[in-house]
Amino acid sequence: MMVACPLCNGMRVIERTCPECSNLMTDQGKLVDFMGDYSPYLDDEINKTVDGVKDSTRKHTCVHLFQCANCAGQITVTMQEIPR
Repeated sequence: MMVACPLCNGMRVIERTCPECSNLMTDQGKLVDFMGDYSPYLDDEINKTVDGVKDSTRKHTCVHLFQCANCAGQITVTMQEIPR
């Protein structure tokens, strides 16, 4: 089954508030893209083995990093991928 992350593909926008300062956070993209120099170029199925979510390949999830421009706080948000 082919799936797509609604955030990665611009089908959805979500907002998160910083738990530290209550400022609006911005989506920085997939968490795994920040895990190494070559991670943005690796296959998603390989990257999902290190995204911190058990069975993310089987569960079709995508972990995004959100960062606060005010205090540099960071959180992760797990998105459910949808069939395409």
